[in-house]
Amino acid sequence: MRNIRIMKTKYIKSTLSILLMGLIMVACGGESATEEGEHGEEEHGHGEENTVSLTQQQMKAIDLNLTTVQEKNMTVDVQVNGTLEIPPQFKADISPVMGGIVKSIKVIEGDRVKKGQTLAVLQHPDFIDLQSDYRSNIVQLEFLEKEYARQQKLNEEKVTSDKSFQKIETEYKNLKSLISAQKVKLQMLGISAQGVAEGKIYPTVSINSPFNGFVSVIETNVGAYVQPMSRLFEVVNSDEMHADFMVYEKDISKISVGQTVYFTTSSLSSEFSGKIHNISPVFEQNPKALHIHVDIDDTEANLIPGMYISGRIVADNIMTTVLPDHAVVEDQGKAYIFVKSEEDDHNHGEAEKTDDHGHGDETKAHEHGAEEKTDGHDHGEEDTGDKWTFKKVEVIVGMSASGFTEVKLLTPLGHHDKVAGNGAYFLLSEMSKEENEHSH
Repeated sequence: MRNIRIMKTKYIKSTLSILLMGLIMVACGGESATEEGEHGEEEHGHGEENTVSLTQQQMKAIDLNLTTVQEKNMTVDVQVNGTLEIPPQFKADISPVMGGIVKSIKVIEGDRVKKGQTLAVLQHPDFIDLQSDYRSNIVQLEFLEKEYARQQKLNEEKVTSDKSFQKIETEYKNLKSLISAQKVKLQMLGISAQGVAEGKIYPTVSINSPFNGFVSVIETNVGAYVQPMSRLFEVVNSDEMHADFMVYEKDISKISVGQTVYFTTSSLSSEFSGKIHNISPVFEQNPKALHIHVDIDDTEANLIPGMYISGRIVADNIMTTVLPDHAVVEDQGKAYIFVKSEEDDHNHGEAEKTDDHGHGDETKAHEHGAEEKTDGHDHGEEDTGDKWTFKKVEVIVGMSASGFTEVKLLTPLGHHDKVAGNGAYFLLSEMSKEENEHSH
């Protein structure tokens, strides 16, 4: 009996040991399975860094195009700003030599005038006094001239003293000088000295334009008394207008006389052109830049002195690597492109097509996707088809012109690598959404 109890006890202990070992193995196995599942989910959830995938339906919706990097001849442009200016020799402030009262004004601001055309008429008693004095002095000079000749002859014959002759000589020469000065003053006033000498008196003085141009400023009115040398009019010759640009120090080495400049104004839609005529050798300090003077090709355009202008100097032509503008996106101060995964090319066997607009090898995504199949039944959702994967690649951008942007590749691309075109910003947006979802 005792032996039987001992055997039962051993049997129970053995059974309990087996059950305990089984529980330990099950627990360990479950933990390993859980860890393996977590790792599997983690590996499945994260995928390759800086990539984004789109379904065929998404690519059709955004009309995604593919393009390729290409070599293109581009112009090196220097961006400049400036104003339209008139050279000082073709801009005139018109003032009277003598003060007078404005009798009439013949023009208004903006009028085109010719050289010598009357702008205003002045009148004043001083004008008449000047002419009267000039006429009297001429008559007196005729008498002194005869007296001077008579005294000179008597002096030579020693009939009169040298002192008497010197006195009449001084009076004669002083009067000649005074008449000469009065004649010049009459000419400056626009009065005919010859006419005054013949006995004519002119009651008014005309203020005339010194050259062809247009009246830009009028600073008087009828009946006003104007002081000598006070500005009454400003006349400018717009045919001699030029563009005055500022070129900063970093761009000075790129410019030279004779280069073509294209510019626009904020008020006119047309683009104007010209050539660099002169480069100032002196720096402006604020900002530190040089003035360049550009002769405008079309001087009869509706350009007005003082207009603010924005231009570009065609400095050089270079062969460089480019992509269409819409293929390059900016994110947080850096430039990126989206390169299509090569695995997609092998999986789908794409055929390349180039568009007719010269924008590189652009291929529409929906033209190469898997064909949608229908069995006549409504399944409640559309077939999304296969996905294409794109990798975000950083680039350095340079100049832009005619719809293309210069790109410098930090990572070399294969000759046949495809780049997302007009859907690049959508890809950037999708990538940002995925990164935000993973972060939560």
